[in-house]
Amino acid sequence: MPTDTHSVVPADPFEELASRDVQLQAARIVQEGFAAALRLSAEGDESKQRDEVLGRLADHLREWSRMTTLEAAHLRMALLLGGLDQWGLAYAKAFGAGALGGVSALIADLRDGLGVEEEAACQRFLDALHDNEAAALDFKIANRRELHLSLWHTLLAAESRPQAEVLLQILGGLLLALVKVMPTLGWRLVADTLASIQIRCLQHGLASEGLGQEMTQELFAGVQAGLEEPLATQVNQRSSEAVQAWQEARRAVRH
Repeated sequence: MPTDTHSVVPADPFEELASRDVQLQAARIVQEGFAAALRLSAEGDESKQRDEVLGRLADHLREWSRMTTLEAAHLRMALLLGGLDQWGLAYAKAFGAGALGGVSALIADLRDGLGVEEEAACQRFLDALHDNEAAALDFKIANRRELHLSLWHTLLAAESRPQAEVLLQILGGLLLALVKVMPTLGWRLVADTLASIQIRCLQHGLASEGLGQEMTQELFAGVQAGLEEPLATQVNQRSSEAVQAWQEARRAVRH
């Protein structure tokens, strides 16, 4: 477990197969693919074009994954499948599995398109991503940041307190679970999310009043209360440093 916010991060064993830029691109593709499939889910099974559009979306993701060497392609597909699974599980808690028909179909299409050897190779990468916290860390940070921000924006748009409280519990639970799933590096992902939320608030005036402000304050308080020391202090310090760095960079641009 780290002892301060400047503890050394282990080397990413997949850095040569997937650079930081590739990992960030993978996180963006996961987010965009999930959003597109979710929209198709909302259209219902009666949409005649749904399967065709989902098929084209799956082909697009497959094409991106294969724009590299064979081994790196297996890693890219593992990132896409793992990322989509994380988004799907989180949204299923919030809205029920029935609302994710398009997402489930997309994941199934991607998996069905794998040969036996490809599927085995992807599974080995998925296992490595789970077992090694530093593996594809840039992807993990970016993917979870966008997932958490998406749920937070949904929380802000909640039409009632009970609906907002459900989303609050889900988001808070996801953040606290990170330090259990990733006991060495998970706190960094938590700090990144909290800093990103604060920056969005400052940049766009979000959660400045009413239920959204109250729920956001409760989210921060709940996460701090749910973390043991020294993690609570580390998360608070690192997120504060990130916000301060953003503010200084913004001032520098203005001048």
